[in-house]
Amino acid sequence: MPRPADSRTASVDAPWDVRLTKRLLAAASGRGIRGRVLVFSFHRVLPKQDPLLTGEPDAETFGRWVDWIRSYLNVLKLPEAVALLERGELPPRSACITFDDGYRNNFEVACPLLEHAGLPATFFIAAGAVDHGAMWNDLVIEAVRACGDSLDLRDAGGGVWEIESEAHRPRVVAAALDTLKYLPLEQRSEIAEGLYQRHCSVPRMDLMMTRAMVKALAERGHDVGAHTVSHPILQNLAPSAAREEIESSREWVREVTGCSPLSFAYPNGRKGIDFTELHMSMVETAGFRCAASTTWGCVTARSNPFALERFSPWEFDRSGFVSRMLKTYVRSYLDAT
Repeated sequence: MPRPADSRTASVDAPWDVRLTKRLLAAASGRGIRGRVLVFSFHRVLPKQDPLLTGEPDAETFGRWVDWIRSYLNVLKLPEAVALLERGELPPRSACITFDDGYRNNFEVACPLLEHAGLPATFFIAAGAVDHGAMWNDLVIEAVRACGDSLDLRDAGGGVWEIESEAHRPRVVAAALDTLKYLPLEQRSEIAEGLYQRHCSVPRMDLMMTRAMVKALAERGHDVGAHTVSHPILQNLAPSAAREEIESSREWVREVTGCSPLSFAYPNGRKGIDFTELHMSMVETAGFRCAASTTWGCVTARSNPFALERFSPWEFDRSGFVSRMLKTYVRSYLDAT
């Protein structure tokens, strides 16, 4: 995949507001050992908006974000950015683009936009979901989409959720996922499958990339990382089971791409709740070079490479998008005091 021209050497003919924003971001980001890396976190990029996936950008929105990222930032693959920071060679305005889970729309919708702009990304693959075609949460979402005026989650301790209107369905989705997320793996899977079979009349959908698509990502110059096999909350597993999830997902990526992955992402990703220092040690021992959390912030020299900070944009206008980047930088300085 062709790399974009380094935006540090961009033409002075760029619009004055772009030049001004880049100077402001350069001052906030620093460089070298004092540099900061903005790590964007995404899951899906939808062909068009979905009322049940309110937090996921559609192609038009993501395309705008890609244009702004290309205009303002120097985009690197995650392991590359971490290595440059450790060597004190990080360029100003460094950023990474990451995707969790391995959705097919990453390959079919997001990648063409990224590659048209010449930007690499890091894709964290939930191996089991790719092999089975869907995540457990997708089964729940589709059950909520198809059910009538209520969703019965009494078998999961969640009661019966009444659906008063179509506008209420996204809230039921969020409540159902929160109810099931921390259940034991087998119980979570069984309930999700049961909900889908009860409410959906069509065969299970194929929402994930194929192995061939994952391999193509690596061949086209993107970074392919691991995201466990079954997407469990690692903290809820016995240590031996957690280690197996981490190591098996690494082996799966190596088998599919021909290269041992360097990057990992923790399911759900909240340090101290979803993973701990024990799991960070497991990831390092397995041979990864870095791992991403969902802690809001940007990566600095103080960051643990096995609990890297990320952030997710949700602004539709340029000024709001830039403001969120600057707020993320500011937070890193406040955290240092």
